[in-house]
Amino acid sequence: MKYMLKSCIQWGSCLLSALVLNGTSAQTVHIAHCLAGCPTGAPAANEIVVRHLFAASINYQSGLADWIAYRVLPGTVGVASLLPRVWQPDELLAQSTLEEIDSAPGFLQPDLSDQQDSAYRVNEIIINPEDRGRLVPMSSFAGTPYWEDLNFLSNMAPIPGDLRIGPWSRLDQAINELAAREGDVFIVSGPLYGDAIADNGDSKNGNGPTAFFKFIATATSHTAFVFPYGVAQHGSYCDQLTGAVALEERSGLRFLPERSELGAPDLHRLLGCSNI
Repeated sequence: MKYMLKSCIQWGSCLLSALVLNGTSAQTVHIAHCLAGCPTGAPAANEIVVRHLFAASINYQSGLADWIAYRVLPGTVGVASLLPRVWQPDELLAQSTLEEIDSAPGFLQPDLSDQQDSAYRVNEIIINPEDRGRLVPMSSFAGTPYWEDLNFLSNMAPIPGDLRIGPWSRLDQAINELAAREGDVFIVSGPLYGDAIADNGDSKNGNGPTAFFKFIATATSHTAFVFPYGVAQHGSYCDQLTGAVALEERSGLRFLPERSELGAPDLHRLLGCSNI
């Protein structure tokens, strides 16, 4: 017998490790944060945690997310500059190897009133480079009552400051603007390991991630980006464009697993990469 749990509400939290197989029974869990199913391919020992704003596969060894999935809607985007950013342990996780962080540096928002494009800028912030990175950005969900979910350690990633302040943040902004124009946008984000080796043969980031990815999809199209760990702050996110198949091979994940095809690979054009 197949047991099916369908998400009929927009937001919801649960711990999927509590949904275990019983004998020969199988269960299909539908999570609203994921388009055509959440990614497959992460280690079976990982914990899957589902919060109001995201679902994440937490690596059983590192305690960091191997992938995190979220859905940006027109009504979720807001101004996040004044929201507190204080990391909190995620009590839904049975175990965590992450150390608790007591506080996080503050964020500032510049005055954009004199900018020509200020009418359609959803949010822009100056990020303190000492803060830890969030795979799901505050600005995408500042318009919801659940933004505090994004302070859970399950959303934390060691994204370097230059990347977060630069092309990573600008891509988040482009996603927010796309959702405001077109409707629901689904994102899967996470770290990548390997393939970035220093001259002495060691990993450029020790045993940590050497790159970070975003797979972005709508009902009809998709695109993917891979950001090397050392990408410059002034770099363009469009320069980090990659193919979804190449990203699946590198990450070991399968995106949109309930579809036989990913859809048209041209969503980057709506994200401002029209010359590629």
